[in-house]
Amino acid sequence: MQSVGSISVSLSAIQKEFDATLAAVQWIGLMGSIMLCSLSLCFGRAGDLIGRRTIFKAGLTLYTAGAGLAAFSGTFPQLLASRCVMALGLAMAAPMAAAIIASAHGHEHRGRALGLLAASIALGRTTGPTIGGAILQLWGWRAVFLANCIFGVATCVTMFLIVKDKEERRKVSVDYLGVISLVVGFPSFLIALTAGTRQGWDASGILLWLALAAAGIVTFVWRELHEVPLMNLRYFRSIPFVRSMLSLILATLAFYPVSIFGPIYLLNVVGTAPLTAGLAMATLPLCTTLLSPLSGRLADRFNPRWVAIIGLCIILLGVFFYARLGEDSTLIWIVFVLSILGAGIGLFVPANDKAAFSTVPSRDYGMLAAMLTAFGTGSGALGTTVAVALAEVAKKTRMSGDAAGFADDQQFAFSLLLPLAALAVLVTLLGKRERG
Repeated sequence: MQSVGSISVSLSAIQKEFDATLAAVQWIGLMGSIMLCSLSLCFGRAGDLIGRRTIFKAGLTLYTAGAGLAAFSGTFPQLLASRCVMALGLAMAAPMAAAIIASAHGHEHRGRALGLLAASIALGRTTGPTIGGAILQLWGWRAVFLANCIFGVATCVTMFLIVKDKEERRKVSVDYLGVISLVVGFPSFLIALTAGTRQGWDASGILLWLALAAAGIVTFVWRELHEVPLMNLRYFRSIPFVRSMLSLILATLAFYPVSIFGPIYLLNVVGTAPLTAGLAMATLPLCTTLLSPLSGRLADRFNPRWVAIIGLCIILLGVFFYARLGEDSTLIWIVFVLSILGAGIGLFVPANDKAAFSTVPSRDYGMLAAMLTAFGTGSGALGTTVAVALAEVAKKTRMSGDAAGFADDQQFAFSLLLPLAALAVLVTLLGKRERG
């Protein structure tokens, strides 16, 4: 769903056409991340109950319909509503893909299948901005959404023709209050973190967002402990399960902000052209694409935990080097650093996913895939928010100019994120040795 076009490249054109504020336009990009981390658990649970392929097909259909509606939106509110439909479909389909693949492959070949899935996602991230930029330049922002719609239609037709058999359903209720509390709690926390550094933490608006976040998150945890859970908290008694989840959260917190800081650094500090900056940033997902299948194969042959550790060590090295990029860093060195990060991510994610799937029974694969999606997306959004807040703190104290100043702010932020990557390595090393 993300391989044809990148919606993010269209935001500037959308802002100009509808004369919208930057804060409003940003919600078009944020919608996907917020819904993925808030609703994935709900649809992961629903997939285990009424059928993963059923939820996956419904998600594809919604995403495609939303893209078509967005292409013909006459006002900004209509576009935002259409984007909401797309994000809802993405939250339904994304976690189901890993669950379907994990359940369809035995333990001996599951790592290779998950590696190919990770590679395909990374390939979409590599080519998406380039293709989306070309479509935007030739036909405008509406064509970007239309391209997503056409690709979605082709995918839907293929899925409905190939997958026809019915799935067994389980009669278990879903905790809708838990869903609502999570949807309220996590986005409110992100908004508070984003605005707190600018408005002040004692501002009435920030205190309100923090109160909503606390109420939502506390209610969600209480419901998970006392009602039919969206995520089975009993699995957190398993050290291998906790190890896989915690290492994913810590690593993503550390490396994900690069995707936001990197383009700004290349354009404003290094002074590269937009096309050069795009190609340089593409080296990160490209290396992830190339290394993910290898990670899957290694995880099938050896203990996936140790493959994940190697990937985490490379991620740690990449974050270490990125935290030291400055105003005088060469483009070649920057590309090399991004390549290290991409390679580490490619080795870590498939192996860690396989290790996680080995800790739960197959009937809960949908729930687990949703947890991996929600935790990964949520920690990425949180890591970016924290990194921006840290850069804002550094910006208030620095004396240098804009270009050198942003490089200093970036160094400050990633130097404080670096211990999280180191902690991810330590967490994965701890515990008894077991076969994945």
